[in-house]
This record gives sequence, C-alpha cells and structure tokens, in this order.
Amino acid sequence: MTLRAFRHRIALALTLGLLSGMPLTALATPYTPPPGLGLPGPREGAGTRGCLFGDPAQLVALMPENNVGWTTAAYPRFYWFLPLNTASYAEFVVRYVDADTQEEFEVYRTRFAPIGEAGIVTLGIPEDLGVLPLSVGDRYRWEVALFCEPTSNPAEFRVQGWIERRTPSEALAEQLAVTATEADRIALYASNGYWFNALDGLIQQKKAF
Repeated sequence: MTLRAFRHRIALALTLGLLSGMPLTALATPYTPPPGLGLPGPREGAGTRGCLFGDPAQLVALMPENNVGWTTAAYPRFYWFLPLNTASYAEFVVRYVDADTQEEFEVYRTRFAPIGEAGIVTLGIPEDLGVLPLSVGDRYRWEVALFCEPTSNPAEFRVQGWIERRTPSEALAEQLAVTATEADRIALYASNGYWFNALDGLIQQKKAF
C-alpha cells in the first residue's frame, strides 16, 4: 500500500469501516466533524528516516482531517499507527490548552518502549493514578513522540491531535439509548462529531470480528 493510499484509508476509516476490516456497510453515516476550524499540528510524521521502516513508514495519529474530535469520555483512549521500527522509546502526553491565553498545562505523560511491529497502538488516560478527568467543554492537545536512540533530543518523530469532551445533546442521548446495534451507535457518534467514541467502537468491533 502506498503512503497516499494509507492516508486516504485513515481519513475514511469512520466513513467506510475500512480500519476494522468490516464490510463497507458497517457505517451507513459518514463522519461529520465538529463545527469550527481545525487546529494546528501534524497528524503524520515528517518523512521517512531514522528508525521507521516499511510501507507506509510514517507515524500517523488516527484523527480526522481537521485534527480535532469530540469524546464523551472523562478518560478517553487515543490511537495512532506505528510502522515497523527500531525506536528506543516513545512518549505520550496530554495537555490542557487554555482557550483564552493558549497556555498549556500538562495533564498526563508516560514513557514506554514501543513494539517493533507495525500496527495500531492505543493508550488511554488512566483513572487510578490521580489523573484529573477531562473537563467538559475544554480542549486538550495529545501528542506521541518517537525517539530513535536513548540519547535522542528532541524526538525524531512527533504527531499530535486535539480532543474536546462534550456531553451529548438530549436528542442524541435519546437516540443512543434506543439504538439496538453497535454499528448504529458508531454511526450516530460519527455523524455527530464524536470521533473518539466512533473509533473506539470500530476498534472493539475489529477485535470481535
């Protein structure tokens, strides 16, 4: 698969259900981004070099085109594609960004050794380490950085995305409560801008498929 084709596949993951390997009818409703402009920051690592290999050989945050998505979760999960690699370690960081001053405040940070195989990687904000939950209505910037060597500084690869916790409208909550199938719930989340809920659902369906 070419890098261009891979990017296209990620962008359409919630529309077509391709990410989970399910039939194209898995999602009848396409993803609709939240209103407002997208936010800056790379969803894809720049170039092929260092400790990343394969085709594609780029670190990619699983985010929509405008790079911001909603969630209902106080402690959400985040997803990215990690190619074949020999990286020494990786860092995952979530920061609250003040809407008025753009000042950033770290919410959670962890360092880990990535596996060498290519695939979708996920991490969530833990609930049992005294980490504060995401506040409704606030935006947060999440970031994954990959370090090829133990002494690397700064990271050779870095991708990021934005997340905002939202409470579903009364109408959407009623629809979710009476929806019979998980595929329909995913479609509801996708069509209402809840990228992270929809992606969670797709990943869970992939595991059960």
